[in-house]
Amino acid sequence: MSKLTIVMYHYVRPIKNSEFPNIKGLEFDSFIKQLDYLQENFSVVTNDDVISSVKHKSKLPENACWLTFDDGYKDHHEYVLPELVRRNIVGAFFPPKVAIKDSKMLNVNSIHHILACCNNFDDLMFKLKNLSISFGMSQRELDNFFLKYAVSNRFDNSSTIFVKRMLQDVLPENIRNKITSLLFKEYVGTSQSDFAKKLYMNKEEISNLIKNNMFVGSHGSMHYRLDQISEEEQRNDLNQSLEFLEEIGAQVSDWVMCYPYGAYNDKTISIVKELGAIMGITTEARDAFIGKDNPLTLPRLDTNDFPQ
Repeated sequence: MSKLTIVMYHYVRPIKNSEFPNIKGLEFDSFIKQLDYLQENFSVVTNDDVISSVKHKSKLPENACWLTFDDGYKDHHEYVLPELVRRNIVGAFFPPKVAIKDSKMLNVNSIHHILACCNNFDDLMFKLKNLSISFGMSQRELDNFFLKYAVSNRFDNSSTIFVKRMLQDVLPENIRNKITSLLFKEYVGTSQSDFAKKLYMNKEEISNLIKNNMFVGSHGSMHYRLDQISEEEQRNDLNQSLEFLEEIGAQVSDWVMCYPYGAYNDKTISIVKELGAIMGITTEARDAFIGKDNPLTLPRLDTNDFPQ
């Protein structure tokens, strides 16, 4: 059995000096300091090292650490890639097809930027509730949803969680997409389609990760919470993601699945196993133990769990 610390990253940029200083992400200077810490205290391993440990039961070095980057942001090409290359570190990147190939905003990122640009949270809550009612929801339903979903976690307060959950998965997809689009235009001041081209890598930049020996795996096609869609929809989404990986020259044998939002169910695990995944990574916050944990549901720690 080998202990493995998997670290999860999302936004990595000079945030304070950016157009959106309220985005919750990792300052690039802090990223550099964190890499210093990780290299001093861990053995940073490659995707091949981890696959070999899973597949052939080979031992990982003591204090093994694996760096993973979700969602395919341009940050990862502009800031992360040069720093990893400079340090001879191999990272694993997980871009969803819809963001890269179709230049469409991930719902979660639209919400991040709405929240970052909102100076009056009460006003945002009022508009969200009014828009929900205008699309057919009753006040009673809204009150029940608030009681059910407004539950704080280690990163956000209850009201923020309520907004995120309503716009991510509680409202019907067609309604939440319309409401998110309206709120994004009002608070961010541009269309989602124009913004997506600035936020995410393009196919050439993803291919450049691979040329620089980085690993690129699956983060689904549409960035759905896979446990909330049907088995057929899950299969279609994952097949499209694998087609995208093949198109950009990424590894499609012994591939790795990174579950959007860390969400999956038994059907998900069955499908990714059938499609040849060697590993799956979640958002369960703890160290992984290769040889003990199910390799298709490995836990990860967040960048905020380490010194910066």
